[in-house]
Amino acid sequence: MKSTYIQILLIFTAFVFFGCEKMVDDLNENPNQLTLNDIDPGLFLNGAELSNIGIQLGAYSRMAGYWSGQLVGFEQVELERFQYNVANNTFDWDGYQSVLTPVRVIQERASDNPLLLGISKVVEAHLVGTYASLFGDIPYSQALSDIENPEFDDQLYVFEQLQILLDSAIADLEGAAGFGVLEDYIFQGDRDKWLESAWTLKARYFMHTKAYGEAYSAALNGISSSNNNMMFNPLDVTGQNATKNKYYIVLASGPNTGTGDSYLMQLLDDTSGISRNNAKTDETARRMYYVIDQSDADGNLGVAQELEPQPMITFQENMLILAEAGARTQGFEIGLGHLNELRAFLNTGSFLNSNFSAEPYLYDAYVAGDFDSGGMENMDGTDPETALLREIIEERYVSGFTTFMPFDDARRLKKNDSDVAVPFPLNVPTSTQNVERMLYPQDEVLSNPAAPADPGLYEPTKVNQ
Repeated sequence: MKSTYIQILLIFTAFVFFGCEKMVDDLNENPNQLTLNDIDPGLFLNGAELSNIGIQLGAYSRMAGYWSGQLVGFEQVELERFQYNVANNTFDWDGYQSVLTPVRVIQERASDNPLLLGISKVVEAHLVGTYASLFGDIPYSQALSDIENPEFDDQLYVFEQLQILLDSAIADLEGAAGFGVLEDYIFQGDRDKWLESAWTLKARYFMHTKAYGEAYSAALNGISSSNNNMMFNPLDVTGQNATKNKYYIVLASGPNTGTGDSYLMQLLDDTSGISRNNAKTDETARRMYYVIDQSDADGNLGVAQELEPQPMITFQENMLILAEAGARTQGFEIGLGHLNELRAFLNTGSFLNSNFSAEPYLYDAYVAGDFDSGGMENMDGTDPETALLREIIEERYVSGFTTFMPFDDARRLKKNDSDVAVPFPLNVPTSTQNVERMLYPQDEVLSNPAAPADPGLYEPTKVNQ
């Protein structure tokens, strides 16, 4: 959280990403006196975006996968994480410096460009919301201020503030027609795509806080097409692995992580005892696309292929928010309708890459009778509304692979909705409960007297209590 070297860091980052010649073309004074004010604020956006991508798709994402039955850690540190052997020094909050600091500089200096301003606020909300979801109470209102030991804000307060921030971002973006940005790695300055991501992010955070009516309303304005997904698109840079798919990077260093025989893989396998395949659903292609083979980095042709795009905020998530929140607040038929909209998309096969698009898949529309007692989605005789929610949650679990959604849902549903939660098993025989949060970083615990006592892995965060 310390900011002693913030200006040096920002200037260095701008040089690294954009080259010193571009930034000093207009400088006629002593180049040794280059300051932040000499650098166009738009040049800080790419660095913030790439740092945020590293956080959203890095180690925390893999741990969320381990702790929700989706991934298996096979060797070294990934095996330790899979077996819940983590400590405070496993975690960091580098995003405060590498993401929040540059977007705050943009916000201070780009008031005349609502497009750049709105984008920076969405990036901030994305980072801070992920931290709040994973860690609970975090520094926010006093973060990056002159206060040396910032207080930790209540998790619910943070989500309230992020809704306000996203409202402001949406207002900026709605008024940004005709404006451009110098650099934008994610959407190349596409205002409409940023707007839709902002709305889906609002819907995600309303889901976290169980404000299902608000989540539904927000998602109605959210990502409307898979073409508008917020993705990390890896770059093929000769001799540079860091720009490639994040799973490929891990696998290139050894057989550390993969899907193995995880609960997710069993759900998709039509020969397993828990298969979700039925007369209207064939998951063959999706399972093949999802497989991560820990033994052969270059042999992976699906989600872990070296240049395969990776999802962060997507059409699938938005449709499943509409389905779940719609079923909860608008009624069975509304929820089923949105689920079938997603299934129609899946039935195009466009979510697969070319290596698997010719493999079998089927996602026919469900009808209400499928969820009646004895129907294909209600073999245990529960009420139709519960059966529908259970199917929607399971689809969120599957469609959310490689994102935080399955981990977030497991924690959100545990207290009051365990009957519709995905019942993935624990990873080691001696474990008795699922992980509820990540640990406060050691650097923060040791350096900030205002840091609360770490509640440990198994204490639910406030939104899940």
